Parts: sequence; C-alpha cells; structure tokens
Amino acid sequence: MQCAIQFVYPEDTHAISLSGKACSLSCDHCNKHYIEQMPTLQDEIPKNTKSFLISGGLKPDGTSFLLDRKKELTALKASGKYHFNSHVGFVDEEELEEIAKIVDFVSFDFVSDPEVIRKVYHLNRSKEEYIRLYKLLESKIQVHPHVTIGLDAGKIHWEYEAIQILHDLGAKKLVLNVLIPTAGTKFANVSNPDLKEVRKVFQYARDIFSDGMLILGCMRPAGKYRMELDMIAIEEGVDRIVQPTIKSRKFAEKMGMDISYLYECCVMDPKKESRHTKERELVRE
Repeated sequence: MQCAIQFVYPEDTHAISLSGKACSLSCDHCNKHYIEQMPTLQDEIPKNTKSFLISGGLKPDGTSFLLDRKKELTALKASGKYHFNSHVGFVDEEELEEIAKIVDFVSFDFVSDPEVIRKVYHLNRSKEEYIRLYKLLESKIQVHPHVTIGLDAGKIHWEYEAIQILHDLGAKKLVLNVLIPTAGTKFANVSNPDLKEVRKVFQYARDIFSDGMLILGCMRPAGKYRMELDMIAIEEGVDRIVQPTIKSRKFAEKMGMDISYLYECCVMDPKKESRHTKERELVRE
C-alpha cells in the first residue's frame, strides 16, 4: 500500500453543459441523465470557481458543441481567471487548432472495443480512430484518459486492453470510473460490476501505470458498493479518490497515510492543502 493519497472535492470546478439537456447519442449508460441538471454558460458562475469542466451532449457523429460556443468561451478564457478542462468529442486538425486556444486539458473517455463503442455510444468508430484521436489531441493539449469499468452493461473484458494501449501511448494519468446503473437508461437494471473483477482491473492498472497517477473518478455507484469500492482503491494503491466515503477516509487516516486535499477537477494539479486544513470536507459522505 502506498504511503500517500489525495482526496478530491471538486467544488472549485464549475461543470457546464454546452448543449443544455440535448444530446444526439443518448448513450446506453447515460441517456442525457448526467447533463440534464448541469448549468449552462448563461447561468451565474459561483464565486469560488477556479476552473471549468466544459461538457455536454454530442452531435450524431460524436463531435461536440465547443466551437459553436467559441465566442463565449474565448471571452471567458480571456479574463485570465480560469483553467478549462473539457470533453471535446471527435475533432480534426483544423478544429483542434481552435480548441487548443481555449482548452487547457482534455478528459478523454477511451474505449478500445468497437462493439462496445457501437452498442453503448451508438457510434460507428473503431479502436484505431480512438487511438488516432488520442494522438492528435495530445499533440496540442494535455490529455487525461478515462476508462469506465463495466461500460459493457456491467461486464468487464475490454478494459485491460484499453489500459495497456493508454500506457503505450504515454499517458501519465489514468482515471478509472465504474458504471452506474442509472434510472432512465438501458442499463438501469444491470448489476453493478463485480467488485472482485473490479479489484483485478485496479491491480492490473496499478501494475501497468507503476510510475503514473491512478485516479478513482467521480462516476461510480453509491451506497455500500461505493464504500467497498473506495476501500479496494486504497488497498490497491490508487493515488487520488474523488469524493471518498467517510469510511475510506478514516481507513487512510488509521493507516497513517500522508493525506492531502484538492478542490478542483481530479485531473488538475492545483496547490495541495494539508491534512490540517480540511474543514471544507469533513462532513461529506
């Protein structure tokens, strides 16, 4: 077990949807659920905001609305107050030149199985296209890949290949999310991914990314499952956990781990706050 861990409470990052409640893909695991309550560019910016997560739905071909909102985003960036992390969808070289003037980091949902891409995202895209997109994005912007464990209706199989590919592509950070069976989606009634199998993925990722940063992201099931998952993450050497359960935080404290706290999106590296200045997160579950 590692001797240090970072707990992330991204309250200083303001997440917005550029498409409002709209998305042409209606993916099997989301079906617009996770963008329905997101603020938009027209909404008031919280005073504590230090960065933005620019997200939202996608167009039928998997492209985003980012350049459609270029004028507003450029003006916001020109204030010099904020960093931008973004989901950018599929882009070409010309579009990337413009996006790179706005976006500081890309959170890239990576899938290596074309059948999963087709079934879940409803996109006719290949593994090779995802790899080419990663390389293209990385040529201009810092890219932080995300892998959603159990994305194939809770089944785990393609994730190992994806993790190896991302390591070979030179990724320095890897965010692991876990499928949430969400009401109103095609996956509403599937089982949570088996925790024993999830542990194996964490073990594999820790071994492959032995010199990189491994992050347990914000998207994962709630309740008892989340509590057990967070404990597994600590036991298997994850470097960061977003919004950890109280039990997992106390476990890290009991183990005498060096704990620090971050308050922006998990892929960012803002100034760390010591274990003695954690008033903002003490009561959170």
